[in-house]
Amino acid sequence: MENQNDKWGRTFRKRLPMLALVAPLCFFIASVVRAFGIGTLPGDLNWVSSYEGLIMTIGVPFFVATFIFMGQRIAERSPNTGIVVTVLGVLGTAFIAFISGFRALSAGFVASGMDPKAINDGLESEATLIWLSGLFLYNFCFMFVWIIAGVAIMRKKIAPWWVGLAFILSIPSLITAQALYYNLEIFWPLALGLWLVGVWGLVKFDDK
Repeated sequence: MENQNDKWGRTFRKRLPMLALVAPLCFFIASVVRAFGIGTLPGDLNWVSSYEGLIMTIGVPFFVATFIFMGQRIAERSPNTGIVVTVLGVLGTAFIAFISGFRALSAGFVASGMDPKAINDGLESEATLIWLSGLFLYNFCFMFVWIIAGVAIMRKKIAPWWVGLAFILSIPSLITAQALYYNLEIFWPLALGLWLVGVWGLVKFDDK
């Protein structure tokens, strides 16, 4: 049994870097789809693309591998920070899974004849915020984890400085696109592209 566990562990560690890239890659592709207006929903849901939602829901579970990998890399120089990155990242994935699912469900609801404004208003209503307040808290986990990881990477020189900077700069870009709805076609792909570049950098400069 011990040898089997060792084999599983070695195989998992070997595959983990590639698995870590799946979610950032899927999300970047999804953001480009939305930036080009492919499958964009009508009315108040014009910030959503049906195909974007499909691609995001396929990729989002792989964020677990992304944050395990990021946590392990950071733990090489800062064990406690590495654990924090993995825990916050996995918790934050719950919210991102919800947002991804909402995009896909919205596409289905609109195709079924529901009013886009009613769907969007329902998401942003006070009642929704109250009942999903626990889940929305995980959104802050997801935003903070990229900043924490970026700072740790730059301070501890775990990878080239631009890897950490990519993680840090992704959050202002994300907020600009998805909270302020300002130039979404530019800042949404930029934010997710920075995630992809940063994770790729960690993979490329993994010294193991």
